[in-house]
Amino acid sequence: MHGRVKLKTSAEQQEAKDIERAKKLVLYKAGQGKAFDKRKKGEFDEDALELTAKLLLANPEVYTLWNFRKEIILDFKKEKNAIELQTVMLNELAFTENCLRTNPKSYGSWHHRVWVLEIMPNPDWQRELRLCTKYLELDERNCKNLLLQTFNLLANILFVLL
Repeated sequence: MHGRVKLKTSAEQQEAKDIERAKKLVLYKAGQGKAFDKRKKGEFDEDALELTAKLLLANPEVYTLWNFRKEIILDFKKEKNAIELQTVMLNELAFTENCLRTNPKSYGSWHHRVWVLEIMPNPDWQRELRLCTKYLELDERNCKNLLLQTFNLLANILFVLL
């Protein structure tokens, strides 16, 4: 990564890392398979939301999992009242923020966040402007175009609302 000195690892350390990585991959693939099965069966429930959260925190670049979350939320939208739906959406925004802390360059996380804001009953546009500004200040290279698009979208919506 930028500005980090690469440390050489011994063959033994590398082998241990490879074994650990292989174990994680097996678990990830099993979780992904379970999520895909739930989607195929139409199981749009809290368990599916929790499962996709674990998988996306590990790798936020699997768009199929983001789309599954959208399907779950749209299903919730049919059965929950406005207050419950607002809570679901706030939780979803908190989740995407966690994903962005892990990987600020994640297009999937940013796109999902914008989608949530577009469909939630009462979005906090001021907070979103502050968040976008914060990420741009931290590193303008990180998703600069997407951040600027999001920032402009939010600014336009605020302009219409005010």
